[in-house]
This record gives sequence, C-alpha cells and structure tokens, in this order.
Amino acid sequence: MRDVTAQPFEALLLFHGGAIAGFVYLILRTIRTRAGRRWVTHLSDAVFVLTGAALFAGYLFLANYGTVRGFLSAAFAFGFAAVYVLFAPIFARMTQKFRKK
Repeated sequence: MRDVTAQPFEALLLFHGGAIAGFVYLILRTIRTRAGRRWVTHLSDAVFVLTGAALFAGYLFLANYGTVRGFLSAAFAFGFAAVYVLFAPIFARMTQKFRKK
C-alpha cells in the first residue's frame, strides 16, 4: 500500500490532466462552432470523449498505477471545470471574431 503523503501530489496530477482535457474541449468547441456542420459536431464529440478518457486513464496510471479513487476523479473534474470557467469567455470571443471574417 502506498503512503498517504502522496495523495496531494496525485490529486494535483489529476487536476492537471483535467485542465488539459478542458483545453482540448475548448479547442474542439471552437472548431465545432466554426464549422457548423452536424458531422463535424459528432466527430469532435467523439474525439473529445476518446481524448478525455485517454487523459484520465493515463494520468490515473501515472498518479497511482490506475486505482480509481473518488478524490482523484473529483480533482480531474475540478481541473476541467476550472479551465472551462476561466477560459471559455476567451475562446467564445475568439470564435466570434472567426465568424465575422
């Protein structure tokens, strides 16, 4: 069994993974809204789900050899939410500028 002192590091690592997943989502959302086609929406959603799952699994394996724990799942979700709340307005303005051109 691993030591309890590694848990904050594990949580920060999963928070980082969630932040990366948030940036991937925002980039794909910008592409999706720019294209405006149904198949692009489905493709970008599929890419996000696969990328998010791979990021979660990879960071979870890196943090504690793949043991799923509640606080680690929450840290991943909080990382995603933090990036989405902080950077979604910036990406929305970028999308509006792209649409005007």
